Amino acid sequence: MDRRDFIKRSLLALALGQGAPSLLSKTALAAQAKDKVLLVVNLFGGNDQLNTLVPYRNELYYRLRPNIAIKREEILDLGFNGQQLGLHPALRPLMSMWEQGDLALIPQVGYPNPNRSHFISTSIWHTADPSRKEKTGWLGRWGDLQEDPFCDTFLGGASPQALVGDKRTAPAIQSIDAFSIRLPRSFEQALAQEIRQPRRGPAEEVRQAMLALRSALDRVGALRAVRNQAQYPDNAFGKSMADIARMIAGGLGSSVYYTTLGGWDTHAGQPPRQAELLGYLAQALAAFRADMKAIGRDRDVMLLVFSEFGRQVAENASFGTDHGEGGLMLVLGGGVKGGVYGDEPNLEDLELNALKYQTDFRNVYAAALEWIAADPKVVLGDTFQPLRLF
Repeated sequence: MDRRDFIKRSLLALALGQGAPSLLSKTALAAQAKDKVLLVVNLFGGNDQLNTLVPYRNELYYRLRPNIAIKREEILDLGFNGQQLGLHPALRPLMSMWEQGDLALIPQVGYPNPNRSHFISTSIWHTADPSRKEKTGWLGRWGDLQEDPFCDTFLGGASPQALVGDKRTAPAIQSIDAFSIRLPRSFEQALAQEIRQPRRGPAEEVRQAMLALRSALDRVGALRAVRNQAQYPDNAFGKSMADIARMIAGGLGSSVYYTTLGGWDTHAGQPPRQAELLGYLAQALAAFRADMKAIGRDRDVMLLVFSEFGRQVAENASFGTDHGEGGLMLVLGGGVKGGVYGDEPNLEDLELNALKYQTDFRNVYAAALEWIAADPKVVLGDTFQPLRLF
């Protein structure tokens, strides 16, 4: 195999190696364990805040939602500092976290001049730029500053904009057990022999990248032996959360994990659909927390849950709700200071039938970045006061 052929075949192998973008610019993998981990969950579609964190003693809530309001007797009362708020009954698995002070609820999170398009608003959340000038993701910009190609990991089909930087994109892994690279046997044998031989110039850079790729694949492959310590719901989201727990337990070393749960665009028939999704979310989050406690990492992991916007206040004629503005964020973990970070919703002061935002999402991002020892100003491009979530 001559130098040109080596480079050609090596680049082909890099292209075939799922989850290894930009490895040509990385000559080594950092092996040290990360102390703090941020796990971001994107609820795509626009989760309805009012039926998740319910102002159940506000009569106007029931008048505006005669068919879809959560019944008072079903609501999980939070009993928090006189605020008359409760959780949707499907979130019962989170109540122990609330009682232990490990669950933060941040209502009416948004940004100036809100946009009610799913894709535009999601892009704004992913780039952390309401002006829509920035193309890279907020965590992608953080990833550009790191040395380890597995500093962040996406569980799903293709890494979202939030994880796209100028220099690299986070690896996307559909599942641990399906993650592999398969090459023709003769090619594999020849490549294994060639990458053991030091070279010069571009060929050496390719060789180092191939060594890094092989190490990365071995790193993920070793996770197949790791078993969960908790029972997860048998759905795609539950499986992604279970895999993230295995990655942390197995020492993959990512500081950031990211996954999604879609289906929240409840224009019609909202009550059963939202209840089902909130159940998926709560069951998987509770299982993940149990897993982290079992391996002694619960206080090291912060989970941040967001949706691109909330829903309108008054129900529509299809027993659903249309696109709104301010929405609910959840932050949880053994190191999180629980509570409600905001006021009860004012249902009489609305913006085109929607809750106004009261907390800029970049203040929450700033806290999340501090959690992983990043500089929020460098990543976000401006100064935002971090919420004191830990």
